[in-house]
Amino acid sequence: MVAAVVGVALWWNAPATRGGAPGGKAKVAPSAVAAEVRANATESRTSRGVGPAEVDRVKTFEDLKQRAKAGDAVAQRLLADTYEGCYFVNIDRDKFMGSLDFNKQMIRAPAQLSVLEQVADERFAQCGAVDGGAIVPMQLITGWYAQAAENGDLAARLMDNAFKRKRLDTAEAAEQLEQVLGSNDAAAVFAMGTTLHSNYPASAGGPAAGLMTGEHAGDAWMVAGCRMGYDCGPSGDLMGTLCLLQNACTGEDFEAYLKRAMMNEAERRDLERRVTEILRLIEG
Repeated sequence: MVAAVVGVALWWNAPATRGGAPGGKAKVAPSAVAAEVRANATESRTSRGVGPAEVDRVKTFEDLKQRAKAGDAVAQRLLADTYEGCYFVNIDRDKFMGSLDFNKQMIRAPAQLSVLEQVADERFAQCGAVDGGAIVPMQLITGWYAQAAENGDLAARLMDNAFKRKRLDTAEAAEQLEQVLGSNDAAAVFAMGTTLHSNYPASAGGPAAGLMTGEHAGDAWMVAGCRMGYDCGPSGDLMGTLCLLQNACTGEDFEAYLKRAMMNEAERRDLERRVTEILRLIEG
């Protein structure tokens, strides 16, 4: 369930595509809805003035997009991540904020309610800086992951395979597993967890074959990525998305949240065993 939420755009229906896709693809005219959203966002900013925080958000996003367009593979993957994180927000910004009323009814603890409101306000503002708050076509997400994968980003390749629903055969799975274990790349290790059941056959071999199956296999890879430095902190985008989509507004980091949600201590011990083994294999 957690992996599905993290890769949210993989399981949502795509809205109409528009131009600006990477890789020199043919341009597609903006949809009327996207154009209207962009125009409304511009009008709103003009009418109320633009504050320093909004200026900084826009500059940060535009700088990232420029680096991606210049061919930086990591920037291309981060741009895809950014678009993915705003997919469910910008598809209907009014509805997104309105839907929080239902979320609030599901939360009893005042501290968690405060976290939800803070996360929602911040994500709404962040996504308002993403192409002026316009609807995010799936083409932008999949296109930038594909471009980053083509340029050598391993985490993006895992995501690209998942979006394309590419089922690896045993040899391909073993080769990709070896690459992830040898990469020392926290983002790739985390992506292994979010895409594990989309990409890998149960028969995949190799030194980590026993870590590729089971209920918490994907969780273990994600936690390993967190321990290696992937941003899984309480204020990061990952926990923000889990708060917005799963009401996981606990103020915890990902590992603490995951362990608390487990049914018993045996599951927590199994997770720890898996994470320890993954990190041992990565360290060689």
